[in-house]
Amino acid sequence: MKYVLYDILLHISGVVLLPYFIFKMVSSGKYREGIPERFGLLKDEKLKGLSGGPVVWVHAVSVGETKAAIPILRLFKERNPGARVLFSTTTQTGNRTAAEAGGKLIDALIYFPLDFSWSIKRVVRKTNPAAFVVVEKEVWPNIYRVLNGKKVPIIVANGTISERSFKRFVKYGFFFRSVFAMIDIFCARTEADRSMAVKAGVDKNRARTFGNLKFDIQPGNISDAQKYALGQALGLSATDKVVVAGSTHPGEEEMILDVVKDLLARRMKLKLVLAPRHPERFNEVEALIKKSGLGYSRRSSGASGGEDVILLDTVGELLTVYSFATVALVGGSLVPGIGGHNLLEPALFGKPVVYGPFLTAYSGMAGMLEAEGGGIRVKDGESLFNTLKKLLIDDNLRTVMGRAGIKVVESNRGAAKKTVEAIERFLKAGTR
Repeated sequence: MKYVLYDILLHISGVVLLPYFIFKMVSSGKYREGIPERFGLLKDEKLKGLSGGPVVWVHAVSVGETKAAIPILRLFKERNPGARVLFSTTTQTGNRTAAEAGGKLIDALIYFPLDFSWSIKRVVRKTNPAAFVVVEKEVWPNIYRVLNGKKVPIIVANGTISERSFKRFVKYGFFFRSVFAMIDIFCARTEADRSMAVKAGVDKNRARTFGNLKFDIQPGNISDAQKYALGQALGLSATDKVVVAGSTHPGEEEMILDVVKDLLARRMKLKLVLAPRHPERFNEVEALIKKSGLGYSRRSSGASGGEDVILLDTVGELLTVYSFATVALVGGSLVPGIGGHNLLEPALFGKPVVYGPFLTAYSGMAGMLEAEGGGIRVKDGESLFNTLKKLLIDDNLRTVMGRAGIKVVESNRGAAKKTVEAIERFLKAGTR
């Protein structure tokens, strides 16, 4: 009965929010892609790559979760070449990242269906998954219920639960405990995540602490020629000192631009590559750069090399662009309410990592970097100014921090292997 009520409330919410989604589709292009797929209408042509082997359905919400899933896909396909991977995302940026980064690792790529019972049943019937892997923190009651009814194992990879979500799950425990009880294995990032999962309803024997998949992320297979071409398109030379500000949000770009303007006014030589988190904000951020008075270009238009700021208005290039950084600034951390983004991406390249004080999802990662000396947490614009100035001047400090960051990454790898082994155990068993 409670799932019937959930379904009814979900449909009512869909009707109420329809004007909002229509507005977003018209104004920013969000949600336009994959509308039939979101209602469970999948074309046979798109699924033809799934024939010939057991299907593992991997779901990642957006860009961050998709990147975290890549190490699993790479190792899983290497060890199980006969298996097929159905990959789904919720956002357009996640879908594009999966298409670009997934390559031959993904046999079929779709948009995740809305959690209506009828749309979920359509997808499950059409794809017949042997296992379902959800990355990080997605909890959708109907898909769990439908898969549970068909004895399809449910695996949570890189599992994490925020404090806010945990409070909601506990408050509505009469409903969510039964949802979490359907999970066959919760592969937690940390012991705290494992503990919260158990309290939320996961069987304690099915919750394991595997570590963070993001430590297993590897730089993309980009050739020297491709990297050179990207540097040329960004107008960067080998002698430039470059601050790459990645995954920025509203309220952060203004602070960063003000700091860079002050640094340039003090005759510090640098270039800023500014990469907003969401593509629909590219024009908005361009307007902020114009307002700052700094010379700029958009990556999509090409750069001459004389600009102060390059707006990275493409999807899927940020990880490689971090390799050009003298100093990397990771956004989502300078303003409250977001929780930060992956601090390890620039650390992979041995770059000093700078971030703000508002970290929730990545506080553990920040603590590891700080303990080794690979990361610096700034508290405000003044602190950011002083930190960037110091790092741009001090070559030795940058080298020491870069080495420390690489050490943190290398010493914490291994979650992908443990997760793949868990998936394989269920596949060999046939069902749960």
